[in-house]
Amino acid sequence: MSVFDTYSIFWREMKRYRKSRTGVLVRLIQPAIWIIVIGNTFAGTQPLIQSVGFDGSYIEFMAPGVIILTAIFTSIFGGVNTLWDRRYGFMNKVLTAPISRSSIALGKMLAISLIAALQASIVLGIAIAIGVTFHNYLMIAPIMGIVILFSLGFSGISVTVAATAKSQETFWGIINFLGMPLFMLSPALFPLELMPTWLATLASLNPATYAILMIREMMSGVTQDISLIMGLGILLVFAGVMVALASYVFRKEVNKPF
Repeated sequence: MSVFDTYSIFWREMKRYRKSRTGVLVRLIQPAIWIIVIGNTFAGTQPLIQSVGFDGSYIEFMAPGVIILTAIFTSIFGGVNTLWDRRYGFMNKVLTAPISRSSIALGKMLAISLIAALQASIVLGIAIAIGVTFHNYLMIAPIMGIVILFSLGFSGISVTVAATAKSQETFWGIINFLGMPLFMLSPALFPLELMPTWLATLASLNPATYAILMIREMMSGVTQDISLIMGLGILLVFAGVMVALASYVFRKEVNKPF
């Protein structure tokens, strides 16, 4: 695997992103609606979240979840570029070049995760603009680091599905099946303590849970149910496993007929 080859693929994906301004705006509509409309709609549930030790407003409680919602959908939809590359012949040209297939996969995943962080930063700006406060604004940089690490894992899922999908319908079916359920099966909207035991157990297996809890603690200063070291370790393992899996599957499957 070559660093230069990885960078070349990464830079191409970033240039493609820069040209898709309409797509960027469209992908921001959903999280903006969530944080503004849903945040105010459920503002009356503040006593519930206060009962589990969170003293801020409901919008402040859910803002980390919306940031991760943005990361989930940006990263998990990011593999569609691999789908287009396979369909329109660009991937065949790349595969004939003296470049490692693992470099192609990693370059795409790194670009997707950075794009997810860029879009999450815009959502974070929206949150601040509507009154969400920070315990310490120096935490913005670590929060973006968590988003990148989390998105790297989900971009691995997306690239894996894109490399193995036999049609666009297969890709979108799997991606849509994963996206929203993973968001809902987390403490994004309500605390784990208020969930049924079986649902909280499932949520504890979701990487999004740990990303949300860490970001919530960094934003609010309110200690969550897990330590930052534990949460970071889980995300590192998740990202490492998914990057390795995506690289392996990409090498085996991407040259098969689409």
